[in-house]
Amino acid sequence: MKLDATLVATLSRWLDATDIDGLELSGPEGALTLGRAGAARIADAAPRQAAAPVAIAAPSPGVFLDRHPLAAHPFAETGDEVAEGEPLACLQVGALLIPVRAPGAGIVAERLAEPGTLVGYGTPLFRLHSLAHGEPA
Repeated sequence: MKLDATLVATLSRWLDATDIDGLELSGPEGALTLGRAGAARIADAAPRQAAAPVAIAAPSPGVFLDRHPLAAHPFAETGDEVAEGEPLACLQVGALLIPVRAPGAGIVAERLAEPGTLVGYGTPLFRLHSLAHGEPA
């Protein structure tokens, strides 16, 4: 979402027409905080930094699936921003599907396994650029 003066003014008018005290929006480009009576604060995305990629390993042996067997689209593709706990893929063990979840918020940097491949416990499946808020630790 691109934050410009027209959008901020429109959101402020909408907020003033309600009994809501404040509104906070955030996304990859930055954050916007609006309060009653037009008080606004816009933060750019600079504090949100992509850290070195983290390998996401298979939690179990199984057949790597990038999508649910009944779904047309993958859970996550390279470049997608994902939230903590969001499924990235699943491992099929017989009739059981074991989710592979993002350990934290980040951007999918690379898929390391091909769909349909048999993988072992600990096999790297994805590289994820973790998103840190605020100053680096």
